[in-house]
Amino acid sequence: MTIRAEAQRRPARKAVARAPAKGSMKGQAKGEAFRLTESPSHLLRRAEQFAADMFARSELLDGVTLRQSVLLAAIAESEGASQSDLVRMTGVDRSTLAEMMARMERRGLIARAAARDDGRAKSVRLTAQGRRRLDSAVPAMRDVDKALLAAVPAANRALFRALLASLAEAADRAMAESEEASTPKKAAAPVRNKPVARAAAAVRKKARKKR
Repeated sequence: MTIRAEAQRRPARKAVARAPAKGSMKGQAKGEAFRLTESPSHLLRRAEQFAADMFARSELLDGVTLRQSVLLAAIAESEGASQSDLVRMTGVDRSTLAEMMARMERRGLIARAAARDDGRAKSVRLTAQGRRRLDSAVPAMRDVDKALLAAVPAANRALFRALLASLAEAADRAMAESEEASTPKKAAAPVRNKPVARAAAAVRKKARKKR
Protein backbone atom coordinates (compact mmCIF):
# COMPACT_ATOMS: atom_id res chain seq x y z
CA MET A 1 0.00 0.00 0.00
CA THR A 2 1.36 3.41 -0.94
CA ILE A 3 1.76 6.25 1.56
CA ARG A 4 -0.89 8.21 -0.37
CA ALA A 5 -3.40 5.37 -0.20
CA GLU A 6 -2.69 4.95 3.50
CA ALA A 7 -3.30 8.66 4.07
CA GLN A 8 -6.66 8.40 2.28
CA ARG A 9 -7.74 5.65 4.66
CA ARG A 10 -6.94 7.60 7.83
CA PRO A 11 -10.07 9.79 8.01
CA ALA A 12 -12.30 6.71 7.91
CA ARG A 13 -10.40 5.09 10.77
CA LYS A 14 -10.61 8.27 12.82
CA ALA A 15 -14.35 8.48 12.25
CA VAL A 16 -14.75 4.94 13.56
CA ALA A 17 -12.57 5.72 16.57
CA ARG A 18 -14.80 8.68 17.49
CA ALA A 19 -17.87 6.47 17.62
CA PRO A 20 -17.37 4.13 20.63
CA ALA A 21 -19.73 1.24 21.14
CA LYS A 22 -22.88 1.91 23.15
CA GLY A 23 -22.22 1.44 26.84
CA SER A 24 -18.44 1.84 26.50
CA MET A 25 -18.62 5.28 28.13
CA LYS A 26 -19.73 3.85 31.46
CA GLY A 27 -17.54 5.26 34.22
CA GLN A 28 -16.15 7.98 31.95
CA ALA A 29 -17.13 11.56 31.32
CA LYS A 30 -19.44 11.85 28.34
CA GLY A 31 -17.45 12.36 25.15
CA GLU A 32 -14.09 11.51 26.80
CA ALA A 33 -13.32 7.96 25.67
CA PHE A 34 -9.98 6.57 26.83
CA ARG A 35 -7.61 6.15 23.90
CA LEU A 36 -4.37 4.20 24.16
CA THR A 37 -2.88 6.31 21.39
CA GLU A 38 -3.23 9.36 23.66
CA SER A 39 -2.11 7.70 26.92
CA PRO A 40 1.38 8.84 28.06
CA SER A 41 1.86 5.76 30.27
CA HIS A 42 0.96 3.39 27.43
CA LEU A 43 3.18 5.23 24.97
CA LEU A 44 6.09 5.06 27.42
CA ARG A 45 5.58 1.30 27.78
CA ARG A 46 5.57 0.96 24.00
CA ALA A 47 8.81 2.97 23.77
CA GLU A 48 10.43 0.87 26.51
CA GLN A 49 9.40 -2.34 24.75
CA PHE A 50 10.77 -0.94 21.49
CA ALA A 51 14.15 -0.36 23.18
CA ALA A 52 14.16 -3.78 24.88
CA ASP A 53 13.31 -5.56 21.61
CA MET A 54 16.12 -3.80 19.75
CA PHE A 55 18.57 -4.71 22.49
CA ALA A 56 17.39 -8.35 22.48
CA ARG A 57 18.07 -8.55 18.72
CA SER A 58 21.68 -7.43 19.18
CA GLU A 59 24.41 -10.08 19.15
CA LEU A 60 25.31 -10.42 22.82
CA LEU A 61 26.79 -13.42 24.58
CA ASP A 62 24.97 -15.34 27.32
CA GLY A 63 21.67 -13.54 26.75
CA VAL A 64 22.50 -10.37 28.68
CA THR A 65 19.34 -8.28 29.05
CA LEU A 66 19.03 -4.52 28.77
CA ARG A 67 18.12 -4.27 32.47
CA GLN A 68 21.19 -6.28 33.50
CA SER A 69 23.39 -4.07 31.36
CA VAL A 70 21.86 -0.97 32.94
CA LEU A 71 22.67 -2.36 36.39
CA LEU A 72 26.25 -3.15 35.37
CA ALA A 73 26.62 0.38 33.98
CA ALA A 74 25.23 1.89 37.21
CA ILE A 75 27.70 -0.11 39.32
CA ALA A 76 30.59 0.93 37.06
CA GLU A 77 29.49 4.57 37.29
CA SER A 78 29.32 4.49 41.11
CA GLU A 79 31.83 1.89 42.27
CA GLY A 80 31.06 0.85 45.85
CA ALA A 81 27.43 2.01 45.71
CA SER A 82 24.92 0.42 48.06
CA GLN A 83 21.82 -1.45 46.99
CA SER A 84 19.70 1.57 47.95
CA ASP A 85 21.88 3.80 45.74
CA LEU A 86 21.43 1.40 42.82
CA VAL A 87 17.65 1.33 43.29
CA ARG A 88 17.62 5.11 42.91
CA MET A 89 20.01 5.10 39.94
CA THR A 90 18.30 2.37 37.91
CA GLY A 91 14.65 2.71 38.93
CA VAL A 92 14.47 -1.07 39.44
CA ASP A 93 12.41 -1.96 42.51
CA ARG A 94 14.32 -3.19 45.56
CA SER A 95 13.22 -6.86 45.53
CA THR A 96 13.85 -7.29 41.78
CA LEU A 97 17.25 -5.61 42.05
CA ALA A 98 18.21 -7.87 44.98
CA GLU A 99 17.35 -10.96 42.91
CA MET A 100 19.30 -9.63 39.93
CA MET A 101 22.38 -8.93 42.05
CA ALA A 102 22.21 -12.38 43.66
CA ARG A 103 22.22 -14.02 40.21
CA MET A 104 24.99 -11.74 38.94
CA GLU A 105 27.09 -12.45 42.02
CA ARG A 106 26.70 -16.21 41.47
CA ARG A 107 27.85 -15.72 37.88
CA GLY A 108 30.92 -13.84 39.07
CA LEU A 109 29.92 -10.51 37.52
CA ILE A 110 29.79 -8.48 40.74
CA ALA A 111 31.21 -8.68 44.26
CA ARG A 112 29.57 -7.40 47.43
CA ALA A 113 31.18 -6.46 50.74
CA ALA A 114 30.19 -4.62 53.91
CA ALA A 115 30.19 -0.86 53.35
CA ARG A 116 32.90 1.06 55.19
CA ASP A 117 30.55 3.60 56.73
CA ASP A 118 27.70 1.17 57.47
CA GLY A 119 28.38 -2.47 58.27
CA ARG A 120 24.74 -3.36 57.69
CA ALA A 121 24.82 -2.16 54.06
CA LYS A 122 26.59 -3.87 51.17
CA SER A 123 28.78 -2.00 48.72
CA VAL A 124 28.83 -3.40 45.19
CA ARG A 125 31.62 -3.44 42.60
CA LEU A 126 32.20 -5.05 39.23
CA THR A 127 34.56 -7.99 38.91
CA ALA A 128 36.92 -8.23 35.95
CA GLN A 129 34.41 -10.56 34.30
CA GLY A 130 31.58 -8.12 34.98
CA ARG A 131 33.53 -5.26 33.43
CA ARG A 132 34.19 -7.34 30.31
CA ARG A 133 30.49 -8.15 30.12
CA LEU A 134 29.60 -4.46 30.36
CA ASP A 135 32.17 -3.55 27.71
CA SER A 136 30.60 -6.09 25.36
CA ALA A 137 27.10 -4.68 25.99
CA VAL A 138 27.92 -0.97 25.60
CA PRO A 139 27.89 -0.99 21.75
CA ALA A 140 24.37 -2.47 21.77
CA MET A 141 23.23 0.09 24.33
CA ARG A 142 24.61 2.91 22.17
CA ASP A 143 22.86 1.45 19.10
CA VAL A 144 19.55 1.37 20.97
CA ASP A 145 19.98 5.02 21.99
CA LYS A 146 20.75 6.00 18.39
CA ALA A 147 17.71 4.10 17.08
CA LEU A 148 15.42 5.74 19.64
CA LEU A 149 16.68 9.22 18.75
CA ALA A 150 16.45 8.43 15.04
CA ALA A 151 12.73 7.78 15.53
CA VAL A 152 12.32 11.35 16.83
CA PRO A 153 12.49 14.37 14.47
CA ALA A 154 15.95 15.94 14.70
CA ALA A 155 14.54 19.30 15.85
CA ASN A 156 12.85 17.60 18.83
CA ARG A 157 15.67 15.37 20.07
CA ALA A 158 17.08 17.79 22.66
CA LEU A 159 13.56 18.36 23.99
CA PHE A 160 12.95 14.59 24.00
CA ARG A 161 16.04 14.04 26.18
CA ALA A 162 15.04 16.90 28.49
CA LEU A 163 11.53 15.51 28.94
CA LEU A 164 12.87 12.04 29.74
CA ALA A 165 15.27 13.57 32.28
CA SER A 166 12.36 15.49 33.82
CA LEU A 167 10.34 12.29 34.20
CA ALA A 168 13.35 10.52 35.76
CA GLU A 169 13.76 13.36 38.27
CA ALA A 170 10.05 13.14 39.13
CA ALA A 171 10.50 9.41 39.72
CA ASP A 172 13.48 10.11 42.00
CA ARG A 173 11.45 12.58 44.05
CA ALA A 174 8.53 10.17 44.37
CA MET A 175 10.88 7.40 45.51
CA ALA A 176 12.56 9.67 48.07
CA GLU A 177 9.19 10.78 49.44
CA SER A 178 8.03 7.16 49.66
CA GLU A 179 11.17 6.13 51.56
CA GLU A 180 10.82 9.09 53.92
CA ALA A 181 7.18 8.24 54.62
CA SER A 182 8.03 4.59 55.35
CA THR A 183 10.93 5.42 57.71
CA PRO A 184 9.76 5.29 61.35
CA LYS A 185 10.25 8.63 63.05
CA LYS A 186 11.50 9.00 66.60
CA ALA A 187 8.87 10.03 69.06
CA ALA A 188 9.22 13.67 69.99
CA ALA A 189 10.27 14.38 73.56
CA PRO A 190 7.32 15.49 75.70
CA VAL A 191 7.08 19.25 76.09
CA ARG A 192 7.40 20.08 79.76
CA ASN A 193 5.52 22.89 81.42
CA LYS A 194 8.32 24.79 83.19
CA PRO A 195 6.26 26.33 86.04
CA VAL A 196 4.68 22.96 86.83
CA ALA A 197 8.10 21.27 86.66
CA ARG A 198 9.57 23.81 89.12
CA ALA A 199 6.66 23.33 91.53
CA ALA A 200 7.07 19.55 91.39
CA ALA A 201 10.80 19.89 92.07
CA ALA A 202 10.06 22.08 95.12
CA VAL A 203 7.62 19.49 96.50
CA ARG A 204 10.21 16.73 96.09
CA LYS A 205 12.85 18.88 97.82
CA LYS A 206 10.59 19.49 100.84
CA ALA A 207 9.81 15.78 101.04
CA ARG A 208 13.52 14.93 101.15
CA LYS A 209 14.10 17.45 103.99
CA LYS A 210 11.34 15.91 106.13
CA ARG A 211 13.04 12.53 105.82
